[in-house]
Amino acid sequence: MIMKQFLRKTMKNVAAYVELFLSAVLVFVIVVLIIKLIGQCFFDIWHDKIKLEYYMEYIMSLAIGVEFVKMLCTHKPGTIIEVLLFATARQMIVEHLNVYETLVGIGAIAALFAIRKFLFCSFDEADHMICRGSQTVARANFISGTNIPEEKTKLLRDVISEKLQDEGKNVSIGACVYYQDCALRIDNVKQGVVTRVEVIKNL
Repeated sequence: MIMKQFLRKTMKNVAAYVELFLSAVLVFVIVVLIIKLIGQCFFDIWHDKIKLEYYMEYIMSLAIGVEFVKMLCTHKPGTIIEVLLFATARQMIVEHLNVYETLVGIGAIAALFAIRKFLFCSFDEADHMICRGSQTVARANFISGTNIPEEKTKLLRDVISEKLQDEGKNVSIGACVYYQDCALRIDNVKQGVVTRVEVIKNL
């Protein structure tokens, strides 16, 4: 089970590096297009051919590209909302919409803001992995990609049990201890001994 989770984590990391590479390619393209846009802007101003609508459409498209890069790099639900907000706003600003289409666009933006405010929670932006309670902190950090600030040779079950006792909490399923960038949650207990610990990483 642990090997499966480790392989799954490894493949996920490989996919993340591929996404970062694609993001780098997209950033390069965006930078080139910005340089091209600046050059074209000076040329159009010099020849008195500048068209505001064209530049608004161009710049909004570049802004959507930037938000898309952020979405690939951070994997946060909020960045998806930002991409959709930019895309909707671009459509409304650049295109000549009628009254009905404008109202629909405003409603879509309002719905996106409401989704971000009321339907997102901190768990949406977290990654987690189940580890054996007998695993050391060092191994748990390695396979989960976290940095649990405890002695590396200590067992997870001892770490979470001691922390819960220090906080005056019961050692039971669902009990959690929190660190700055991660948390530990008891996933299973047998005869008073923690057998599985969920390591939760904030993204």
